[in-house]
Amino acid sequence: MKIKITESQVKRILNEEGGYDDVEIMQSHAGNLQGELRHFTSETVSMLEIFINHLQEGMLEKEDIMAGIYNLSEKFKSDTRRIKELSKEIYVDDDFKLLIRKYSNSLQKVLKYFNLLSNITVQIKDGKPHPTVHGLGLDMSHQDLTLMVAQKLQGLGEHIGELGEMFNKVAGRYQKRFNQDN
Repeated sequence: MKIKITESQVKRILNEEGGYDDVEIMQSHAGNLQGELRHFTSETVSMLEIFINHLQEGMLEKEDIMAGIYNLSEKFKSDTRRIKELSKEIYVDDDFKLLIRKYSNSLQKVLKYFNLLSNITVQIKDGKPHPTVHGLGLDMSHQDLTLMVAQKLQGLGEHIGELGEMFNKVAGRYQKRFNQDN
């Protein structure tokens, strides 16, 4: 079986970017995808910045650190779920997709450790729900807990820096692609 295509069809195929044959569709899809990734990554960075500053300044009691670990864990869970969904939508930039997945894996590693340190369950006492903190962090000294948390979060900083650079690089790539067609 032979398939014949015209010269204009060949040009159209060659000009497609990542399966897109319309720049506006590519721009919309890529913009939404990158926008959401940037948004929740910047939320995570903001949470980390506040928590780390409070840790460094010694402003947090042990219970506050345990609660912070739990809150960060919940954010990391949410981020990794969404990254898993969104990474399937990255069609062109394999290096970007790989870096997003590395970032997700680093979040998951920290999350596993944090789940050992701090978790909250709700128990019913006197007919009312009461949150109860538990985990290995309770058995650690304040100083040891602070040090271990800081060490785990330090590794994330490297991935976040790389990711920030990649967002800029990918945005530049898309800008070049958009300008090519204008």
